[in-house]
Amino acid sequence: MLLQLLVTLIEQFEETHYPILQGTPNSMLMHLMDARDTTNEALAEVIGSLEIALQIVNGDSPSLRDAARTETLRDRTISKTQAEALADYFNVDISLFT
Repeated sequence: MLLQLLVTLIEQFEETHYPILQGTPNSMLMHLMDARDTTNEALAEVIGSLEIALQIVNGDSPSLRDAARTETLRDRTISKTQAEALADYFNVDISLFT
């Protein structure tokens, strides 16, 4: 019982003073790519397009002049299909990319 109290107090202290910030899908992707030395070209094979892979990695938004592709690129977010492919490739839960 004393041990459980100590654990609870330590957890509360850590949550208050050392919170773990939630990463964005892009930051998670960048971390995984860095940790596994994944190139943009390898990412393109997973996503299906080098252009889209570079836009996701660089955080570029689609050009307003190119409205036809805005639906596909969705302002640098990772689509559900891309998230599934990335999760499978990196062997992680899909929630990292959504």
